[in-house]
Parts: sequence; C-alpha cells; structure tokens
Amino acid sequence: MVQIDILGGKNEIGGNKILVEHEGTRIILDFGMSFNQNSKYFSEFLQPRKCSALTDFFELGLLPDIKGIYRTDYLEHMGRQPEEREIDAVLLTHAHADHAQYIHFLRFDVPILCTKETKIILQCLEETGSNTFSDYIKACEAFKFYRNTKGSFSRVTKKQQDFLHKRNFHLMEPEKKLKIGSLEIEMVPVDHSLPGACGYIIYTSEGNLVYTGDIRFHGSNRQLSRKFVEKAKSVNPRWLICEGTRIDKQEIDSEDRVKEEITRFISKARGLAFVEHPIRDLDRVKSIFESARTNGRYFVVPLKAAYLIESLGNLCPFCLDDVKILVPRKSWGLIYKEGYEQDLINKDYDSWEQNYIHRSNSITCKELRQNPLNYVVSMSLWEINQLVDIQPQNAIWIKSSCEPFCEEMELDEERKQNWLDRFKIVKYSAHASGHASGLELIKMINEIKPDSVIPVHTEKPDLFKQAEAKIIVY
Repeated sequence: MVQIDILGGKNEIGGNKILVEHEGTRIILDFGMSFNQNSKYFSEFLQPRKCSALTDFFELGLLPDIKGIYRTDYLEHMGRQPEEREIDAVLLTHAHADHAQYIHFLRFDVPILCTKETKIILQCLEETGSNTFSDYIKACEAFKFYRNTKGSFSRVTKKQQDFLHKRNFHLMEPEKKLKIGSLEIEMVPVDHSLPGACGYIIYTSEGNLVYTGDIRFHGSNRQLSRKFVEKAKSVNPRWLICEGTRIDKQEIDSEDRVKEEITRFISKARGLAFVEHPIRDLDRVKSIFESARTNGRYFVVPLKAAYLIESLGNLCPFCLDDVKILVPRKSWGLIYKEGYEQDLINKDYDSWEQNYIHRSNSITCKELRQNPLNYVVSMSLWEINQLVDIQPQNAIWIKSSCEPFCEEMELDEERKQNWLDRFKIVKYSAHASGHASGLELIKMINEIKPDSVIPVHTEKPDLFKQAEAKIIVY
C-alpha cells in the first residue's frame, strides 16, 4: 500500500514536506519552511532560538514531530534519546526556502536527492548567508565541546574538522532512475524561477506517483515543463501531487514580455537604471543582462550574485567576466580611501567577498555616480542604503519581483518607497511569476490524466475540481 501524508504545504503556499511510504520504504518530498506559519510568530528581528534546538519548531508547528529524521545533536540537547534513522531519502525539487530551508535539521546520514544546480545554490547560501540554521551541505555538530591545547574545554565551531559532516547528496540526472528500497525514483527537469528545478516520478508496484514541484510554462526553459508533462503522461500515474500557487489566476505570464518591458524602460532612462529581482532567478538575471546589452550598458551585480554566477560556471547563461561587480563600502569603508594596502581593505569584507573586490571588472558606487548612463544595477532593499553613496540623478527603479504577500513585506515596500522618493527615483514594474496559471495547471492535469490529484502549495485546493480527475484534498 502507498501512503501519502502531507506534512507541510497543505492549504498554504510553500512549506512543502510530503511523506511517501511503501512496503517499509519512507521518503520525503521537499523539506521547506512554511512562510505563513513562520510569520505568525517570527520576524526579521525575532527568530527561533538556537539554544532550544528543535523545541521552538515543534511547539509552534514549524516542523512535524516525527521520529527518525532529525539530527542527533539537536535531540540530545533537548533531552531526547538518540533515534535510529527511519527515513530512506529526501527528494528536493529546488533550492527555494519553502522547499529546502529545513534540511538543516535533518540527520547527517539522510540521503538527499537533487540536481547539481540545486546543490550549488544551497552551498552558496551556506557560504555567503547569515542564517543560523544553514547547515545545508556541511553540517557542524552543535552543543559540543572539545579539549583545547590548554587541557580545558572549548565550544566546537566549524574550525574543528572532526565535528564536521558532509551531507549525503545524490545528484540526479534526467532519464536515470535510482532504486531506493521498494521505490524507483526518476528526476525530470521543469521550468521554474531558479536553475535546477525539477519534478519527480516515483515508481511503485501499486501505481506510479508524479510530483510537479513548482512549475511554469512561460520561462526561457519552458520546453522542460512540456517534456515533463509528456513524461508524466507516459507513466499513467495513479497519483499526481500538483502545486497550485496560481490556481485562481487565468492570465498567462511571459518572460519574453518581461525582457521587452525592461529593455524599453532602460532605453528611456536618463540616468542609472536599478532593477530589483530575485537574485537566484537566473532566467530573470539573463533577461536583465540582455536588456542592458541591448541598450549599450553594463549589467552590475552585487557580491552574492557574483559568487553564485562563478559557482555555477557553465550552468549560468553568461560568465562573471561579462558583468561588472559592485563592491560596496563595508565596515570602515576603506575601499574609497587612498593610500591603504590591500590587506587592510580586505579586512572590511568577509573571506568569500575578498575574492571579488580587486578584480578588473569590479567597480564602486563612485563609478556609478560618475557614469550613470553606462550601467544597469541589480539592487534590492537590502543594499538600498548605497544610494547615499551613489547620489543618483534622473534614475529609474524597475521592480521585477513579486508583490508583497504579508504585512512584513508590505512594511518593507513602504521603506523602499521612502528611499525612492528621497532620491526622486521613478518606479516601473515588469515581472512574471515562477508558477503556472490555473488555466495551464488544469490543462496539464487533463493531459497527464492521473487517477487522483493531490493539491499542495495552494490556498485554494477546491479550484482543482475543474480538472478531469479525482481530487484528494487533505
């Protein structure tokens, strides 16, 4: 018997955690953060406590309290006994937080299946982020001590190699199945708003299960999603676990249209053009890059984007040498001052940033201020204080990201608008979603023809009843 248990992603957008069991084999599809549940209790400056290990997450319903999947160091710190592993694998569809954030809490020995791009993005997040809970690729034992050279005890950090554990990643390739217990797993790439997104087909003796992950049909890689539908149809699935973020939307987005609009906005700009966009959406980054080139401008990226572009290598649609890297003032701000040695300037930056601050294609806000018509700048609220250094004149701001969907995001939007008003920056919008419309989802379901559809990643599962299939709403 195949048992499917929706642990997260039910009647909400994101937070996917889906347990599939068959003949003693147990796998979990995605292990992401629930934005809705998290925002009920936490904000940017109020976060779950590391000292409580998993207690805060269990108490507030952020993680399911089930046996055999969580880190032993966290369980022991909570006063629980060590547990045997009771999960055979976790399958990640992509590296967005609402699908992958909580792998930090998994046992170190749990096999994690994903694409090469997903692992690279997670590694970049681990190495460049400030999140306390970001042991995605390498996990360091927490709440442990070691005996130092003086004979006393010190707390373990990532400098103590004996306490570091490489997670057990399996990189999946198209058309190559992997046997896990009683199940056979096949990864199928899809189009979504970051590289390496995929769905899965799970073959069982009692019928096949298809999981879409997050999917769209309007990006630069839309052919991947079409191939996914064809493949899913060919296996005659008994179950289809389908995302439904935009099940209530009929309009069909277009990345090509977004590129055209960004190109047009830049062509009219009489000063700097700032573009706000999801930093890991390389489909959108490519659109901005090409729009800048069409207008005879350089595309300028922040340090984190530079790190990601270089880490992806030939998986990125362009190389780091094709863009400019914006080096902001940090710490003492010595990057702007004359007469300081490189070693002293480097101390203003984290170790991973130091590789980018003295490159031939690195620039500072001074250059943006002096030659504004030469550049299109990737910018967000988190770097917007650089406007003080840039002092832009006749600038435009192109919002190429989703609209606010919670109170905290609405407050951030107000703060951003205050900055734009301060510097008399004119705002435009050009965006396309990472998700298919309701019209496209229903068409996809009817083409695949599953026996049953299980809606996830949606606040309106009842709208799936438009499809020609049995709808299972948990």
